[in-house]
Amino acid sequence: MVFRIRKLRVRGDSQIADVFARFERQKEAFLADNAAVFEEIEATIKHTNDLGKLPLWEEYKNVENYGRVIDDNPKRRMQDVRTKAEFCQFYTWLVSQMKPNAVLEFGAAFGASGMYWLAGLNICNRGKMYSFEPNEIWNSIAQSNFDTVSDRHVLTLGTFEDNIGLITDKVNIALIDAIHTRDFVVKQFELVRSVADKGALVLFDDINFSDDMKACWSEISQSDEFASVWQLSSRVGIVELP
Repeated sequence: MVFRIRKLRVRGDSQIADVFARFERQKEAFLADNAAVFEEIEATIKHTNDLGKLPLWEEYKNVENYGRVIDDNPKRRMQDVRTKAEFCQFYTWLVSQMKPNAVLEFGAAFGASGMYWLAGLNICNRGKMYSFEPNEIWNSIAQSNFDTVSDRHVLTLGTFEDNIGLITDKVNIALIDAIHTRDFVVKQFELVRSVADKGALVLFDDINFSDDMKACWSEISQSDEFASVWQLSSRVGIVELP
């Protein structure tokens, strides 16, 4: 998959359009400047992947309209669930440009995306990442992986929905990357908006995960209430809150 930022709609009050316009001309130098950090993160990801397949959160068995078959003893390894490096490196760049007070992501899984968010916070030398992962085994691995990059994180064992009160800062960037069904994502989006700052970016991972998720993203992206709407290739949807 070739990574590209695709503009779907931009209003005159968008603040992020000018930021995204800088990416292509800054990309090569940014990747070179941060190559050592990215290599270390990828080495940690490889080490985690070498642990093999580990049990999926048990509640996945109860999800309706999931779009994928969940067997009786579901397991995943890091490479099964991680976001590709090109997207993650963009996340680091995005943080370096926006200099957020708070980044929110859920679920953390094994910590791949989170490590890249944290790398961006290190570049800024400011901000905090709030992360949530209800799978006890995966959570402990994510905690260890996050610690290899930065201490600028609060990782909670539990779901975002059940622990939203732990977020004490206004969120500037949020990644919804948990259970990919419309029922979950729409409700989570509303909760995210309750803790998000004005002009925050909300990212939706795996927008083509299933027909249900395609319909979900279509509904969200066609709303005219957002300052701008974008896609990262065919995987991630982004809205800029007014």
